[in-house]
Amino acid sequence: MKKLWMHSQKLVQMMSLIFVAALAGCDSNQDIAPSASTANLQKAHGAETKIFYGPATEVGEGTARVWVETLQGKPTALGIELTEEALNNLEAYDLFETTLKLPGQAHATGFKTVAVGWNPMGHEPEGVYTLPHFDFHFFLQTEGQIMQIEGGPDPEAWSLAGTVFPAFYTFGPEPLAVPHMGVHWVDFRSPEFSPAGFSRTFIYGSDQDKVTFLEPMITLEYLLGLAVGESETIPVPSLLSYEDPGYYPESYTISHNTDGTYSIILTDLVWHNSNR
Repeated sequence: MKKLWMHSQKLVQMMSLIFVAALAGCDSNQDIAPSASTANLQKAHGAETKIFYGPATEVGEGTARVWVETLQGKPTALGIELTEEALNNLEAYDLFETTLKLPGQAHATGFKTVAVGWNPMGHEPEGVYTLPHFDFHFFLQTEGQIMQIEGGPDPEAWSLAGTVFPAFYTFGPEPLAVPHMGVHWVDFRSPEFSPAGFSRTFIYGSDQDKVTFLEPMITLEYLLGLAVGESETIPVPSLLSYEDPGYYPESYTISHNTDGTYSIILTDLVWHNSNR
C-alpha cells in the first residue's frame, strides 16, 4: 500500500495542546426557521423535512452551530453552520478547537460530538497540508471517550487497512495517533497529492481498532473563494464494514449561503448496521 507521512511527533504534541473540552450538554430541541442552506434541503426533500439547531457557540469573531435535518423522523443531513464573521481576522488567532452542542435530535445519527478546529499554519506533511485551514470533526465518541484517546504509536490501526477503510485510505509510514482524536487516515487519490494541491479533503480517524471520527478538512482560501449561493457536493468513500451502527454520509457538501453563512454538511446519510 502506498504510504504517505501524515503526522509527526511534533504534530501530536501540537494538537494535544489545542483540544478544547467545551461540551456542557446537548439537549437543545430548537426547531426554528431554516437558514439559507437548510431551506434548500427542505425544498429538495419536501414539506415533511424538519431542521433542528443546537445553540450558537463563539468561534473566532463569529459563531457556529450544529443542525440536523430529518425526513419523516429519520436524519438525512448533519451540518455545521458558521457565520461570516467566524472567518474574519483569523490571522490574529492561534490554534484552537471548539466543541459545539448538538440538538437532541442529532443523537439518532450516531454522532456524539462535533468540533470546529482552526489551524493557522497547517501541519505536516510539508507542502501538502501546510496551509491555513479548518478541521470539522464529527466524532462517533462522547467527549469523555475522546479525552481517553492517547497520542503516540497505535499498531492496532494496521488491522483496519483494507478491512474497515478502503485500500486507498492510509496513514504515514507508521500509525501515529493525535491525542483526543486518533490516527488520521487520508485518501491518497485526493487533490492535495496532485498538482491541484490542498483545498478540501475528507479524512477518517481511528483509535485502536475503532473508527473515531469523520472529518472534512477545508482551507480558508477555499471557503473565502466560494461565491454567495455557491456550493459543492463531494462523494464520501464508504467504509468496508461498520462497528457502530448509525447514519453515515455518502457525500459532504460545502456551501456559502445567501444569508452569508457557511455550511459544512454530511449529506445523503444512510443507515448501516454493525457488521464487524
